[in-house]
Amino acid sequence: MPETPNVIYVLSDEHRGQAMTHAGDVNLQTPVMDRMAVEGVSFSRAYANCPMCTPSRGTIFSGRHAHAGPVQSFFDVVKPSSPTTATILRDAGYHTVNIGKWHLGYVRDQKPEGVSFDPPEYWHNRIPECFRGGFQDWYSDILPISGHFKNYYYEGNSKIPTQLTGYHTDDVTDLAIRYLRNYDRDEPLFMVLSPHPPHFPLEVPEKWLRWKYEELVVRENFTDVPPYREWLAIYYGMIENLDWNIGRLFDVMQELPRFKDSLVIYFSDHGDFMGSHGRSKRKVHPHEESISVPAIFHWPGRIPPQGQVDKIFSLVDMLPTTLGLLDLEVPGHVQGSDFSPALRGEPFDEPDDVLIEMIGVARWNLDMSDWRGIVSREWKYVFYEDAREFLFNLSEDPFEFDNLSESNPDKKAEMRALLLKRLDETRESYFHVLIENGVPPEPTINVGPPQDTYQSHAAEMLYQERKKNSDGSAR
Repeated sequence: MPETPNVIYVLSDEHRGQAMTHAGDVNLQTPVMDRMAVEGVSFSRAYANCPMCTPSRGTIFSGRHAHAGPVQSFFDVVKPSSPTTATILRDAGYHTVNIGKWHLGYVRDQKPEGVSFDPPEYWHNRIPECFRGGFQDWYSDILPISGHFKNYYYEGNSKIPTQLTGYHTDDVTDLAIRYLRNYDRDEPLFMVLSPHPPHFPLEVPEKWLRWKYEELVVRENFTDVPPYREWLAIYYGMIENLDWNIGRLFDVMQELPRFKDSLVIYFSDHGDFMGSHGRSKRKVHPHEESISVPAIFHWPGRIPPQGQVDKIFSLVDMLPTTLGLLDLEVPGHVQGSDFSPALRGEPFDEPDDVLIEMIGVARWNLDMSDWRGIVSREWKYVFYEDAREFLFNLSEDPFEFDNLSESNPDKKAEMRALLLKRLDETRESYFHVLIENGVPPEPTINVGPPQDTYQSHAAEMLYQERKKNSDGSAR
């Protein structure tokens, strides 16, 4: 059994941080997440720096803000030579596997020949190897925007997807359990298990629906119009199902001696309004329901029980904090902070504020805009691309009813200056990272139309050259 601990990320999608029992939501029951918090640490103020799937996941795996990182829009892909959590841990001796949602590498022509889907959307495509962020084993699903039942996934280098039989969260957890039971490598494991729920479409097996809509206790900023309560009840059912599946994973880990000593982190890539501020099945704006996420660290014997901690943590900190907990060096190109001292109960100077943003928004409608913002312990300031400004006093107005940008010009000017300072400190310099710290891209199978053979040959030559320089021998 390896002395180096295993690392398991459970990364869900669209789970807002307020929607857990220990976070104060009286509607639902999340006993596993609550136990993880009691036995470890749950950040009560954890934020998605960019509350949209793709750039947020780019931030998670790169430790860089979206505007200065490898993924800068909803339709972007993680760069083939990007250093990521997976490549860094591989260099530290880990074996890596991604199971479930990826959403960091869709190429629109990568549809296997002879495979048809209904509807024929681009998220059915196979994810090319070079856009897999350095993960070695691969059980990644087709993005289930059209439904959470009987989805498909691609395994390894297979060109043909495999269809699952049940509900998405149940199925990908089954895949993860099977993987753990069969894992026999000497290396410690870094596994990412990424269920798509509670992201819309809002659907869950019927046994998880137990609420009377009219009895739900809604947030003060909830817009109580049909069908928001019905949707909220389904959302809660999806979260309770997710909690149950995390429990199943823990049960199996306790059965397997080599996985008892594992760092397990549960978090989400962004939240969802779910009826607050007149929006539902929506994020991409800077309100608390959109940017707040769970962030629970569980590692008995290594992370002392602290319960809820109110330090301001954000997803750009996930990579450096993971490395810090493993006593690994944090690369200089990482922009997030290492919170591992705080998790160990040691003295820690936390960041005073968090940079938040929306970059490369998908533009499904006119309500979607790019913006930049800053969150401190008491204040939130946001500047939209159309010059709208928002200023909220979070300590006095936690539900963000009162925009103070006109009535408090001095504080607005102060927060605007702070935002500009943080943007100056994190300017886009990502190709500096690729040039100075890039990793060899993976050889990639093209399942789309024939492409320029010179480019393909050049890519292979570059891979062989970098591989030779990195380990002294070409593969």
